[in-house]
Formats: sequence, structure tokens, C-alpha cells
Amino acid sequence: MSQPNIQNLGSASDNPADAAAFLARIDGILPLLKERSAEAERLRCLPIENIQAMTDAGIFRAIQPKQWGGLGIDPATWFESVVRVGSACGSSAWVHGVVGGHAWYVGLYSQEAQQDVWGENRDARIASSFAPTGKVERVKDGFRLTGRWSFLSGVDHCDWIALGGVVPDDGEGAEYRTFLVPARDFKIDQDSWQVAGLQGSGSKEATVDCIVPVHRTHTVEDAYAESEPGRSINPGPLSRLPWMSMFGYAIGSAAIGAATGAIETFVEAQRKRVSGFSHTAAADNPQLYIRLAEATTLVNDARARIPRTWGDFYAKALAGEEIPAASRAQCRYEASYAMATCLNAALKIFEIGGGGILNTEKAFQRHLRDLMGMRNHPFAIPETWSGTYAKHMLGLPPMPFTRSSMACVR
Repeated sequence: MSQPNIQNLGSASDNPADAAAFLARIDGILPLLKERSAEAERLRCLPIENIQAMTDAGIFRAIQPKQWGGLGIDPATWFESVVRVGSACGSSAWVHGVVGGHAWYVGLYSQEAQQDVWGENRDARIASSFAPTGKVERVKDGFRLTGRWSFLSGVDHCDWIALGGVVPDDGEGAEYRTFLVPARDFKIDQDSWQVAGLQGSGSKEATVDCIVPVHRTHTVEDAYAESEPGRSINPGPLSRLPWMSMFGYAIGSAAIGAATGAIETFVEAQRKRVSGFSHTAAADNPQLYIRLAEATTLVNDARARIPRTWGDFYAKALAGEEIPAASRAQCRYEASYAMATCLNAALKIFEIGGGGILNTEKAFQRHLRDLMGMRNHPFAIPETWSGTYAKHMLGLPPMPFTRSSMACVR
């Protein structure tokens, strides 16, 4: 499948040459990521060679704040880079989107928190588990976290984790926050990631028992109002982008990439395949034409929405304009819809790919399993996000602010 030209990405990048050079570096590491995708599954985390190549290409600093060595890559280019990585290795793309995206997210925290994370190591990486599964207590020096958090993608290669938790009612209602925890304060359960899809993402569980100071927390009030200290500390268009939309497309782009890779490997196999039943070339099957055309169009349409949506968002951010709530709702729905339709696209061609497509060692199978894993993320359920989007179109009031959940964040 063809890649969009950098000039057609629709971004409002200050320096298109930097964006083009970044994507060229991404293209340069794709053979290595593809070659090691089976090893990533076997290890149940990305090989260190993948992480090093991704680091050298600038993936984890692409949208990190510039004061900490960030590259200032515009969002349309960054999401396109996730797609390209996904075409080679879905698990690498998932870690690219999640861990690479958290370099932007931590830029919303206080300057003191950012200093804690990057002051001594500008290549420090952050994993996350936003579901509030552990216990939070208020203590003199901040908050005490105890318990177990799951689905920490890429955690084996991370120096910090961001954990979601609900602070008990202090008279104003329970409060959702996220908490930054350094590696010395969490223990990874290496046997906790026994899954069928996204095996290489290493989305393992960790146990925590530590105190987190207030400055290393992020409140839902600040997220809802977009009044986080980092938005003023890190001036520039990237810091003006909406959190939920960024996260939705970070993983949605990984699905677009995995589906792209599935189609590419399918086409390569079908060019040579001969049906064991009819003894005719698969490439002469009109039913295959229909499925392949439909699948390719679904994935291409999802990919084409990246520059359209994020070019507009970034242009508004550059101009200092507000990104409308309706546009944000549409964006979040688009991301979830992309993840659903990309799996559907892969299934369309799977059903006509012949018995050999069941081989678990085949790249197509790996892409399909990864897409199934991605499809189970809460952000990948269009039915969840359709309500917010449709309410805006119908002129109905959106979800009201609630202090105890991140679901209200625009």
C-alpha cells in the first residue's frame, strides 16, 4: 500500500523538512522491526534492538516538550509514523503510540514533575495504566498508592509509570487523578502477559506500594479545563492539543498500521497461491478482488482521516484558537471507528485467504492477532464514543463534569 507524501499530510508543521527527515528515519527501521516481530511475540515484550532503533529514530522524543529535547514533530506526521511502524510490527506501533505519546502527556504535569522524569535522563520513558484498580490514600506527604495495575504497555523498557487512581471523598466527592511512579517503586509481574494478540507489547501488570508527592499528580479538574501547569510551561502548538484525542489516535494509528501490514502480506501471498481445491490461481478469483478492494478502501479511508483531522487541529493550535468540543468528539469517534473497521478489513481478506493463512508463523496471522488485541481496548469501541459525537450533532448537552472519572474529559 502506498504511503502519503509528506507534503500531502495536511500538517501545519513549522518545518516540513524536519517532518520528512523524521519519516525517513522511521522508514529506515521498518525492516528491523519486521524481522524481529516474531521474536517480540516469543519474548512477550519488544526486543531491546527494537527499542534502541525506535529511540535512535526519535520516536520517543518526537512530541516530547522541547525543553527536554523534544523534536517538535506535528501530530499528523507523528500519527503517520505510528502507521508506518504498525505495517511492520503491530506491537512496536502500540508501544510507539502509547509510550511515545506519554512523552507528550507528561509535558502537561508541573515543572517539578517533568524535572523528576527527564532532569537526569531525557530519554526516560513512561508506561501507563489509567484504570483505577489500586488503592489511593491521602497522607502527609501526598498520596499512598498500593495494589496492582494492569496493561502497562512497554513497561519493561520504561523508567516511570503513570497510574490512575481514585482519591477517597474529602468532602467534595471522590477524585480521579493520575500518579507518576518511578521504576524503583514498582515491581513488574513477568508472567502476567499471557495473551493471544499484542504479545510483543509486553502490557504487563505491576505492583506498587509507595508515596507519590502532590506535584507528580494530574487532576481530572485540570484535564477537563485544560488548565494543567505544563500547558503554560511548555508554550507552543503541541501543548494546546486535547489529551483524549491524542491518546485515541495514538492507538488508532497503530491499528491502521497493522491493517496496512496485513493487506500487504496478504497481497504478497495471494500473488503466488494456487487453490488446492480448484487448482486455479488465487489471483484469478473475482471474490478475492471484491474482498481485497473493500478491505483496502476501509484502511485507506481511516489513514486519510489523519491529515484531515490533525492538520485542522494543529492549524488551530498554531493560531491559538480553541478546538471545538464537537470536533474533539468527532476525532475520538474516528479513532475508535478506525480500530473497529481495520479489524473488519483484515477479517474480510482472512476469510478468503485459504488454509495456509491459519499458520501462526505467518506475518498476516500476527497482524490479525494484534488487531484483535487492539480492538479490545476501551478506546476502540465506537459504540462508547458515538453517544458523545451524536449528541453534539443533535444539539444535546454533553456528559457533565464528574470529579471521580476521566470519562468526562473533552
